Amino acid sequence: MNYKGDVMNITIRQLEVFAAAARAPSFTQAAGMLGISQPALSETIRRIEQELGVRLFERTTRKVALTADGRALAGLAEEVVRDVRSGLRDIAERGARRPRIAIALLPSIASAILPQAVAGLRAQYPEAEVSVFDVLHERAAALVEEGVADLAVTMRPVGDTLAFEPLGADRMHLITSRGHPLAGRTPLAWAALAPFAFVALARTTSVRRMVDNAMAAADLALVPRYEVEQIPSAVALVASGLGITALPELTFAMFPRKGVAVRPLQAPLVARGLGLITRAGRELSPAAAALAAAVRAAFRAAGITPGTAPPR
Repeated sequence: MNYKGDVMNITIRQLEVFAAAARAPSFTQAAGMLGISQPALSETIRRIEQELGVRLFERTTRKVALTADGRALAGLAEEVVRDVRSGLRDIAERGARRPRIAIALLPSIASAILPQAVAGLRAQYPEAEVSVFDVLHERAAALVEEGVADLAVTMRPVGDTLAFEPLGADRMHLITSRGHPLAGRTPLAWAALAPFAFVALARTTSVRRMVDNAMAAADLALVPRYEVEQIPSAVALVASGLGITALPELTFAMFPRKGVAVRPLQAPLVARGLGLITRAGRELSPAAAALAAAVRAAFRAAGITPGTAPPR
């Protein structure tokens, strides 16, 4: 036999087979303990010997016995197999105690729903690691489709690669400064917004698309006086009396209510349908399923249920 100079091709399984053969009185008994055939065990030993370039067993017609090299490898093999098993067991136990979950969701839902949902998850998985992607709708859906996020909470996605479970809907409201002529509590028609400066979100946002659709349905040609990227920026302008805006109810958690008034909008009544997105045909891990259940509970606690969703 010739030493190859590279023993990296010897696997943990091969060392496990060799260790069993070294302990057992015969290859037949070792094969029985491992649940493999005796020829398969003999072939594994032959391949290890070939890789190392040494003979591990002296074979006679009556028995096999370890050589000096075999005895040296036996102790090493037992140690390696034991350490690997122990390490894998620790990883599995740590994974059960400390699972990793990734969730993507709209920033407004991250503010309004996520804290209670994560608190609910902690009751079952106190050491869970949660990665949060608070992103716009298209990115949230893409993160699930790409396998980066386990689940997302956003609007219904396009296509059939993602599964959507409706959770409910939040209604659009008018946001004004407290002293504004439109400030009030009763529902107000979209048409009443016409005379006033409007603060709009960027066209890339789902809220902007909802507002534009509502204004079109109300036959309201209202050109925004201001256009901003972030909801808190829009509300800051409104609170200063520089304009009005329209936002879904769950966005209220993103800004202080002091200095502004909110009022439901109607004619048309507009609400964004929200739900859980997962990969179609893929089962969630136990921890991710627990987070999904906690999200459902948080929506119910907020008074948002599937029955509140607007018709598709």
